Amino acid sequence: MKPRAPLAALALLAALCPLTIAQDATPARPALSAPNLDSISLRDVRQDVYFMASDEMGGRDTLSAHARATAAYIKSRMQQAGLKPAGEKGGWYQEVGLRYNKWDGTPGLSLTTSAGTTALEYGKDFVGANGPGGAAELKDVPVVFAGYAINESTRSYNDIEGLDLKGKLALVLRYEPTPWRRGGGRNPFSRSSFLQTKEQLCKSAGAVGILLVTGPESVGGSDNRRDLPSPDGSEKSPPLELDLAAAKNAPASFPFMHITVEAADRMLGGEGTLKKLQAEFDQGNFAGRPAMEGVKATLAMKATAISSTCPNVLGRIDGQVDEWIVFGAHHDHLGQGYFGSRSPNKAGEIHNGADDNASGVAAILEIAEAFATSGRKPRRGMLFITFTGEEKGLLGSQWWVRHPTIPHNKVVAMINIDMLGRLTNNEIGMQGTGVSKFLLKHCQEAAPLFPELKVTMTTRSPIPASDHWPFFSEAGIPVLFPMGAIPPEMHTNLDDPETIKYDGIVLGACYMAEIAWRISEDPGYADCVSPVKTAIGPDGKPRDPSVPPPKDPKKEQEEGFSQG
Repeated sequence: MKPRAPLAALALLAALCPLTIAQDATPARPALSAPNLDSISLRDVRQDVYFMASDEMGGRDTLSAHARATAAYIKSRMQQAGLKPAGEKGGWYQEVGLRYNKWDGTPGLSLTTSAGTTALEYGKDFVGANGPGGAAELKDVPVVFAGYAINESTRSYNDIEGLDLKGKLALVLRYEPTPWRRGGGRNPFSRSSFLQTKEQLCKSAGAVGILLVTGPESVGGSDNRRDLPSPDGSEKSPPLELDLAAAKNAPASFPFMHITVEAADRMLGGEGTLKKLQAEFDQGNFAGRPAMEGVKATLAMKATAISSTCPNVLGRIDGQVDEWIVFGAHHDHLGQGYFGSRSPNKAGEIHNGADDNASGVAAILEIAEAFATSGRKPRRGMLFITFTGEEKGLLGSQWWVRHPTIPHNKVVAMINIDMLGRLTNNEIGMQGTGVSKFLLKHCQEAAPLFPELKVTMTTRSPIPASDHWPFFSEAGIPVLFPMGAIPPEMHTNLDDPETIKYDGIVLGACYMAEIAWRISEDPGYADCVSPVKTAIGPDGKPRDPSVPPPKDPKKEQEEGFSQG
């Protein structure tokens, strides 16, 4: 695709033919509030995406040298754009504390049934379901079949109720009943399928560990194939968590192992038993649950926690008042696809992440440059952050929310841009407008200025799909998340720069820039109906309109005197 003209030219697409210009003049675009949007160009966006999503950047896996190189590139672009550093100690970076586990030696697992004791081979018969994790010595522990380990009241499905799991290992089916699977979407499974949900249920029931198995009827999801995952993935791209003060002790001691169908059948009574059980549990029929009397497991594992850091990159444009609008986009991706790939059997190939999320980083860099070089100072300041570790669990944004460089009560709103590179028919759904009338107003007023876009204001709460979520769910900050349809290239080795629709990135960036500038200039404050009822806005009042304002002691005293 050849570079195309900036926004001003896009606005005149209908007037490109001289005959049309002569006969039917195209109405002028209504006046924009945001300055310098014509500087947001296809050429610059394309250049940024091609650099960050090139093979040389290796897929930008968190903690890799490629992630550091990406951060350095973004820092350089922010400097060139005229932003000021907004990181730690007057610099451009905020180092995010991360930790992961590494096995000490090879874990051991053996199974005892009426046929005798069988030692399983690590990497062939079992692996860590979440990579290396924990330290445990379990000898001859009884095993109980816990089905999918799901308690879902909306579906009247509870296959764990009444089970005696105390002091036992739970043998658990991965995912959820096969008929529940949704078609398409970012994730075709519900929250009941999450490993964390199953772990919490089993822990609450007293289990001392989980043996997970992907049933023969299950369909591979976005982070796992039907076959037993290779341990290479957890070693070359380990699961990460924040290295918080409360988590600096030894790894947790709850074993969570992924075993083969053959190993599960050995415990359940023979070949084909798991397939039969899965079919019954898919239909909510738990009557055939095997007693598994005499089935026991012995497990030995030990891991060491490794600490490291990876940077968020922060730049700012100061405003006239000490209030801020935060722009965010994550700069990490899946590296070589060992963690989170949806490409079957493509682990080891570079997953470039052009759309996810070089496109979002390119968009906020262009917005930053447009504002910084406009010659106009915004009323409210603009903070631009590119986050690390989004693909590993929104880690960079969680870290900022828990270690803010600007107090939460100084942030008016957060705008997160993630995946603008493949908009279908230029359609955007605006997440966040369902919980903030203030943000809805500005999104609605700005939308007619961009007739090329098809904008839908969502009425639901924001979804926990990207870096806006910690701002909303932990800090109670109102957020906007422009979201297109989920393309088939997402989280695959096919998300490459030459497949991106660059004009959609330019249009989306200009629309979000216009909204941000309007929020900046509006003296009002954003309301936010969020889970955080204690959140206070820059005006000193609760963000949630349903929460009564704090009492003024001085006013109460004056009222008391007048009544007395």
